[in-house]
Amino acid sequence: MKIAFLGNYPPKACGIGTFTNSLARAILSNLKATAIEEYAEIIAMEDPSDNHDYPVEVTRRIRPQVAKDYRDTADYLNDNDFDLLVLQHEYGIFGGDDGAYVMHLLDKLRIPLIVTFHTVLKEPSFGQRNVLTRIADRAQAVVVMTQLASRLLQEVFSVSSEKIQVIEHGVPVIQSDDRDVLRERLGWTDRRVLFTFGLLGRGKGIETSIRALPAIVKEYPNTLYVVLGKTHPHVVRDNGEEYRNYLQDLARELGVGDNLQMISRFASEQELFDCLRATDIYVVPYPNEAQITSGTLAYAVGAGAGIVSTPFWHASELLQEGRGRLFPFHDSPALSRTILELFGDDAALRDMRQRAAAYGQSLLWPRIGKEYLQVFGRARVSYKSYRSSGVPVTDLPELKLDHLYRLTDDCGILQHAKYAVPARREGYCLDDNGRALLLVGMLLQRGMGDRDRLLALSDTYLSYIYHAQKESGTFRNFMSYERRFLEDQGSEDSYGRALWGVSYCLAHPPRPDQRPLLEEIFIRAIGHLDEMRSPRTVAYGVLSLTYYLDHKPSDEAMLNLLDRLCNRLLDHYGDSRREGWDWFENYLTYCNGILPLAMFRALRHISKEAIRQAAVDSTNFLASQTIIDGILCPIGCEQPFLREQERPHYDQQPIDVMCKVLLFSEACRHQGLQPHCDNLYVTFGWFTGQNEVKATMYNPETGGCYDGLMSGGANHNQGAESLLAYLISRVEVENFCRDRPAGRCEGDEEEDSESALRRLLNGFAMPEVRSGISSDAPTESVTE
Repeated sequence: MKIAFLGNYPPKACGIGTFTNSLARAILSNLKATAIEEYAEIIAMEDPSDNHDYPVEVTRRIRPQVAKDYRDTADYLNDNDFDLLVLQHEYGIFGGDDGAYVMHLLDKLRIPLIVTFHTVLKEPSFGQRNVLTRIADRAQAVVVMTQLASRLLQEVFSVSSEKIQVIEHGVPVIQSDDRDVLRERLGWTDRRVLFTFGLLGRGKGIETSIRALPAIVKEYPNTLYVVLGKTHPHVVRDNGEEYRNYLQDLARELGVGDNLQMISRFASEQELFDCLRATDIYVVPYPNEAQITSGTLAYAVGAGAGIVSTPFWHASELLQEGRGRLFPFHDSPALSRTILELFGDDAALRDMRQRAAAYGQSLLWPRIGKEYLQVFGRARVSYKSYRSSGVPVTDLPELKLDHLYRLTDDCGILQHAKYAVPARREGYCLDDNGRALLLVGMLLQRGMGDRDRLLALSDTYLSYIYHAQKESGTFRNFMSYERRFLEDQGSEDSYGRALWGVSYCLAHPPRPDQRPLLEEIFIRAIGHLDEMRSPRTVAYGVLSLTYYLDHKPSDEAMLNLLDRLCNRLLDHYGDSRREGWDWFENYLTYCNGILPLAMFRALRHISKEAIRQAAVDSTNFLASQTIIDGILCPIGCEQPFLREQERPHYDQQPIDVMCKVLLFSEACRHQGLQPHCDNLYVTFGWFTGQNEVKATMYNPETGGCYDGLMSGGANHNQGAESLLAYLISRVEVENFCRDRPAGRCEGDEEEDSESALRRLLNGFAMPEVRSGISSDAPTESVTE
């Protein structure tokens, strides 16, 4: 086999690096090779500030915060005959929110994947659970080091038990001199030695051990507590040696300064095992239970040390059957009592060491390497069926309206939220209430959600819009939480969005008795469309007229207005169009999809070749500009994307994604536009993590959607605009899958609605994403 290992690697001083190297050497010993580079390559995670001199087996490096490095590595692995990738996972290794950048690699990977999870949390955040679950879904085998970790993967992360293999943390095969020789060499002959090692940081709980020293020293004045290890590089970067200095000051304050020896050095495995075999008691004072794996603890058991530890998860499992003693977290008196008891009972301490040493024989790396090789073989077999089945289908997220209810009060839907908590000080706006009315209309038309609650919401949103409309027919937009409008005249876009929601519900009224008011609002407002200058507002007007004409298709005045507005959009298109720039403006900015969407919708009521051609060409252009390497990359809103200038990437807005979902769905309903089915999948995938930073934008715990995608991850506020953008997109995707069998694209195979949904959501099973469609397609549209 040709194997790739991905993780930290020596000379980087960290536990994951040591583990990766030890595993690679353990596999080496089982393959009877003479060097790691004969069968494997190492891909090292490397911070830009580091410049490690790696050994020859390290052939590539990934900068944690550079997404391109992950994608390039996937291409390298796919193109160079690797048999599998072995990934060492820890949240802090990879870039992005909760390490999500690793999905840039895994989503492109076309070889078997084995993952070792070094951290499995009992109460993960949404982001932590989401990232780990996505990694496990892609993996053919998952390795953890404790039975508890296996249970947590199944119960908290819903990982199949068939995929999980428990393989304990390995320990090296190291020979040491006799204990008396070691103690003499270390200068410990006449001392009672307590020992702790590892990278130093506040999460190690060393202060608990130091506070236990006075009681121990009182009985055994020759006690020496040795703490071996450098301060963690991230701690040094952020706080220098503050923690080390604090510990030394604490020891002096307690009168045991001479009984503490702190050695700032990253020790070799030989030195560690010599110290572990020479010490009287190895102390592990971790301050909380949530540590599923401890390499230092495994080393101590393998070396046959006498161990006293807090009951963190790994210790509670590994130190069973008399292989160690446990004391409560932060309980220095209990620690001192336990140590004093063992110091006074040589037979008990000797028995503990013997039990640990005997169990440690099962942890030797050659044995562990053999277990991993067996997993590798099974994973390669599993990958064959994984490929043939097209990978498991990703379910459409369950429809959840909790956040919609949370943001809505008796006045309307509040604009913003601080995280998922409504921000009342920001008040309300017409835009969001118009979109909310559109959403409720879509839900009720399709029989989704609680009908009675949605009908009540429709009254609330419609009431806000009616209240916001002026006698002239235009609208006010912003309202304070104290129910005072903050302006006399709203923006053109807010006018257009309100009209869109009203017209949709006019065609599909939530309740029949609402239709007269909806029509009254529409008729009073529609006359102002000729005054609107913004192409997007004109596009909203076109959309609104098409829904009105769904209700009254023979209204000549509205048909004439629709034709006039389409001509205005065609004028914009003709004025701005250049070679390589098939667009309505000289720039791309927000809600871009609304412009070609309006043209496609107009074809339901006007058969005009120029409209069809503009819709086709501008949709192709927008897809080519925003779907890159199979991922939706919306135009960033930091500034407009001017023709022939540098494109802004952030921040990306859910509302822009929603417009593209609606656009590609509408395009797919026209004969000959089949390629945009694939683009519809890619676009909706932006919400579920298929984006430039692999951040999941929809939060199923709250039912909300994050407000924007920044270069460093998601903006975790969950306001109304982003929520409505996600929900409208989600409803449209389900609508598309339900409708599509009745109105298939030309050349489609016969398929039922479940198959359509599966094909849409299964990215690996779908054809290659394409950005172009035929401009020779017929003009007839497929009606809903």
